[in-house]
Amino acid sequence: MAVARTRKEWLGAVQGGLLAVACLVAVGQAETAVPGGADAPPRQFPDARVCVTLDVTGELIAPTGRDAAAVREPVEMAARFDFDEIAAALSSPGATAGPVEAGQLVARRMYRDATASMRIGATTTNVALAADARRLLVARRGTTPLPYLANGFLSGEEFDLLDTPFDSVLLEDLLPSAPVEVGQSWEIPGDLTAGLLSIDTVESGVIEARVQNVTDARADIVISGIVDGAVDGVPTHVTVEGSLSVAARSVAAVADAADPQPARHELHGRITQVSVVLNERRQASHVAPGFEVEARVLVERTPLEQSVEVTTEAGSVSDAAVAAVSGSAVGEQGVPLRRQGVGGPDRVWYRESEGRFDLVHDTRWRRVEDGPNGLVMRLVDRGALLGQCSITSLPQAPAAALPTRADLQRDIERSLAGQVVRVESGEEVDRDDGLRIVRLASEGNAGQLPFRWIHYVVAAKDGSRASVTLMFEASVQQRFADADRSLIEGLRLPVGQSAPPPSRGENSPPGPTAAVPAGAVQQTR
Repeated sequence: MAVARTRKEWLGAVQGGLLAVACLVAVGQAETAVPGGADAPPRQFPDARVCVTLDVTGELIAPTGRDAAAVREPVEMAARFDFDEIAAALSSPGATAGPVEAGQLVARRMYRDATASMRIGATTTNVALAADARRLLVARRGTTPLPYLANGFLSGEEFDLLDTPFDSVLLEDLLPSAPVEVGQSWEIPGDLTAGLLSIDTVESGVIEARVQNVTDARADIVISGIVDGAVDGVPTHVTVEGSLSVAARSVAAVADAADPQPARHELHGRITQVSVVLNERRQASHVAPGFEVEARVLVERTPLEQSVEVTTEAGSVSDAAVAAVSGSAVGEQGVPLRRQGVGGPDRVWYRESEGRFDLVHDTRWRRVEDGPNGLVMRLVDRGALLGQCSITSLPQAPAAALPTRADLQRDIERSLAGQVVRVESGEEVDRDDGLRIVRLASEGNAGQLPFRWIHYVVAAKDGSRASVTLMFEASVQQRFADADRSLIEGLRLPVGQSAPPPSRGENSPPGPTAAVPAGAVQQTR
């Protein structure tokens, strides 16, 4: 489905793409000394202060329709990160953060700075990690780092901001496990390359690393290569040129006067610096425009100062250390604006601009429209577009006038007249937080394809209400599973909200009819 976007909407759609992938980088692997991939245990990395700079220039490319030329806009971005990173004990209690499949806790971080400024055309936007989100945990699923809060949730913008290439928790996996000679090269496994590049898959090509020289107990390694992969189900092409530095120590060779052996060196300890220039060409996807960019990324790591304290609790870095660089984000009456709760990887938080609802959701749900008419998200799983969701605030209802299944069915039959051919029995649930949840499923046709809709009305006793409409092709029903229920579990309506929702009329249907998504693009991991 093509969605017309303003520059402001482009900023939101592409922010994560450029922050997460415009600086994709990777490094090599050898037949005799292969670095670890997803199946290898993560290497313990050293505690360090990490500084990352990321500068991007190029063009953003957005399709505008079948018969119209794509819109191209110049884009520039500068991002800066400065944080202390402490390795988490992999065998410690709670080392698996959240569900087992969510990944293994590998690091604790305290950010001094995490900011990005992006200019698209003449429009500039700035994103920063909020003061109350400076202490983070990092889990690792395979070769994918996942930052999260222990007792709250990052916003989608914050999650995207922190999704940078060459994440520090992956760097030591680049090193070969056996001693190497000057001039020796190796390739990086595809899964590790994908993790370093913040992309979904590597389809072809490799990044090669080569020991250029060893001096003063330090090895200089050059990296280069071309990779074709996929992100959100669409192709991306990346070329990489760069270098890295790491401590090295000589390994005694077997003496043989007749056949002298070249010196061999063990690469060990902290990778102190990674510097990469890359060019990427990516097609537009279901959830973001395409782009052609050149990116420069620099990662520098230095020994962590002893003054930084680390606790054994989930919050990690000491309160004193955090207080030195941040406060807490609270509302006018001292109520935290950020959604609180037991955090975990792959869960992010969204707050509607007027505070009419907020939502904690799976990161597979990607925001594509956000404005006065509501929030539209798409569910993308392993490159396939599975469905779409629209969430809209409804006009204030009289207090305690809670909706029923009959009310919702009547509105559905009116708003989807001609499309719905069957309405299933519904549900009414009064949740522990006081919200009434009314659910109704239906099926029919849209765009000459069989579709299923799932409709919700969520209502509070003070009269605030929201409509949630999900739709997906009938062919993906098994894969869509209960994605609607987990989404609704994370939805909240602030009781006593004072800001009136946009005027829609008292007899308006429960929410917008979601437009038909384009066909799913399958991708194999």
